[in-house]
Amino acid sequence: MLLTDRTAVVTGAGSGIGREIALGFAAEGARIAVLDRSREAGAVVVAELVAVGAREPVLAEVDVRSAAAVDEAIEEVAGVMGRIDILVNCAGVREIGDVYTMPAEEWENVIAINLSGTFYCCQSVARRMRETGGGSIVNLASVGGLIGLSHRPAYSAAKHGIVGLTKSLARDLASAGIRVNALCPGVIRTPMTEQYFSDASFEQELAVSVPLARCGETSDVAQAALYLASDMASYVTGVALPVDGGWLAEKSFVSGSGGASFLAGRETRFP
Repeated sequence: MLLTDRTAVVTGAGSGIGREIALGFAAEGARIAVLDRSREAGAVVVAELVAVGAREPVLAEVDVRSAAAVDEAIEEVAGVMGRIDILVNCAGVREIGDVYTMPAEEWENVIAINLSGTFYCCQSVARRMRETGGGSIVNLASVGGLIGLSHRPAYSAAKHGIVGLTKSLARDLASAGIRVNALCPGVIRTPMTEQYFSDASFEQELAVSVPLARCGETSDVAQAALYLASDMASYVTGVALPVDGGWLAEKSFVSGSGGASFLAGRETRFP
């Protein structure tokens, strides 16, 4: 197993991608600390971990907007588990709104959870990893951290910030043996995105706009996180890895099978 005898802290582990990562890492031998702002949701995941044979999972309720609360939770986890080898930052929210009318408090909440919360967790865990010989940090950014997404100014800004933070920390923490990488998921089916799929045309549009012709599943992101967290990626740090079915790789002016013929007659040809 890839994570035998490793201790992994997963924030936002109460649902969605965080839950899948916690369960997937446990299946690879890791001992898991579930961090979530909902104790009830976190307790459900801890019960799931116990049911699949995970070793003594730990639950800590935390609001990542507070640096003091984060440090208290990490101290609690480190005290129980002895050390922290892996941190995966999944806690996050998103907004959909008009830049002209977005309330300041909504902007501040998205930035506080997605960006500041990620930094607070990295900072607190890195202090402890430095004392125990290093580790691996995986931050959840988004394709919205690599391009600008319409009607998501706070989300896009925060996710771009996570990519920049990841690169900066990769440089600063390398001497302590700490690798820092980011994942940039595309459309992943989670409770937060489930409303998109209520429209029957949405998956048809995915089939046209995503080269792999489907949405992503939480397991797709969990497998990528496992790679970055494990020794398979021992010489990988500072990357922002898209997990998007190829969505970022190709953008056409038109969609569907007519794209090639549309462009073919309009390309500039040089002698």
